[in-house]
Amino acid sequence: MVRAISLMIEALFSPVFWSQSIKRLRYFLHDNVFAIPKLAKLGKGSTISPSATFAYPENIRIGQNCLINHNNRLYAGPDSHISLANGAMLGPDVFMTTDSFSKSMTESTQAHSGKPGDIVIGENVRVGAHSVILPGVTIGENTAVGAGSVVTKDLPANVIAAGNPAKVMKSLI
Repeated sequence: MVRAISLMIEALFSPVFWSQSIKRLRYFLHDNVFAIPKLAKLGKGSTISPSATFAYPENIRIGQNCLINHNNRLYAGPDSHISLANGAMLGPDVFMTTDSFSKSMTESTQAHSGKPGDIVIGENVRVGAHSVILPGVTIGENTAVGAGSVVTKDLPANVIAAGNPAKVMKSLI
């Protein structure tokens, strides 16, 4: 017990602890606190977790009564958009990106693979925890995406989809 306390005190006063803490605070302020007012739209009754982050918030539209959950990451690109219709709910750790990955840290404006594309999430869509939504995807209204799914192509309305890549498992009509 004494050893554990000693290690905690040592960590608390280490340069690594303070360096990481400052980076985390900067990340929280820049990608959450200062980003939320810059959203293109934030509908009435929507909830955003303090650990959610946004890139290019001016290209992100969130409808009414939406849930942006813990550790959600919504990355719109400079020339692409994310749109969530009313009632959309994202489980914890959902990642959405409309932009292609860059070649390297030194060539961050040059795409490595894929093309940017808008993401459109319909009304009353539920996206399960740890899911990934890739560029150019549209998910139809009243659709449920299972936890851990990777959505690479459009999903129709009124279905349950899951998997990697996500496939329609069941129609809800």
